[in-house]
Amino acid sequence: MKYNRKIITEVVKRVIKEAGLDAKRFPLKLSAVNPAVAKQVTTTGQQDGNAKDDVIGVNAKPTGVAPVQKLKPSQSSMNIGKAMTFALHMMDHPAGKMDPGGDLGAFISKDGFIMDGHHRWISTAMVDPSKPVGGFLVQFPGEQLVAILNAMTKGRFGHMDGKKASGDFNQFKEAPIRKQLNAMVQGGINKQTVDTFKGWQAMTPEDVLAGLEGFTGKKGQDAVEAAVTKMVTNLGGITMSTPSWAPERPDMPVIDEPDVPAAVKALGQGEVDWKEPYAGAREEQPAANRKEQKWGGLSSKGKY
Repeated sequence: MKYNRKIITEVVKRVIKEAGLDAKRFPLKLSAVNPAVAKQVTTTGQQDGNAKDDVIGVNAKPTGVAPVQKLKPSQSSMNIGKAMTFALHMMDHPAGKMDPGGDLGAFISKDGFIMDGHHRWISTAMVDPSKPVGGFLVQFPGEQLVAILNAMTKGRFGHMDGKKASGDFNQFKEAPIRKQLNAMVQGGINKQTVDTFKGWQAMTPEDVLAGLEGFTGKKGQDAVEAAVTKMVTNLGGITMSTPSWAPERPDMPVIDEPDVPAAVKALGQGEVDWKEPYAGAREEQPAANRKEQKWGGLSSKGKY
């Protein structure tokens, strides 16, 4: 047991060293992030004596990062109703059409993990997994990027809590997909649902069925069954699991759409102090993280 623990410790140290990221300054889980420390480390990168050492390359690629089937999820929390609404909008129907793929509006790590935009990702996979999606491609590995973005979540944008989890990959199997499609064929998609996302439109049951018929080349209930088969087959070609390092959804970053430009700027201009030398560091940790020093049993804060 000691031997295995030692191996695991050494692997973790090596990963951190390769990325150049101090896990004490940048914990992986959002709940472990100290807001005061996070504010310091995500705003002082240009104050460490080297204005360029903390720059992280970010390329804005709204449509051309990679096909859906080449990218990987960093979380499994997805709602099949929302994903299916996306998918139906990507099919031809009287209510209009949204092209499969497109801009996730989210960060994508250099090793192909998407940080957000999972509903558009998986809905595109159901319709056409060869279609490319885009976002902000960050030259940083997924695990370490999550840690950086979690620090920014609290330190720059003031989000103290993550988002609640809702659903998992088990929703995207044959029986749940069939149940969801049948419900939409019978009830359509109402205005209350579509108001949650810009670009969605209400669909009557006839609109939904027309979309499925165009998607499959079948008619009526045969179109529903053919769509189920086609979607399940398409999903078989993508990664339907999260990496072992990924925290649960409540411990993942919260970078809302209005905050994305500021986050891109902070990464690209080296404002996040992730690499030594650290700004104002008396030791290897930020001041807010240091333990109180003691000399001869007296606290450094004591009177003597």
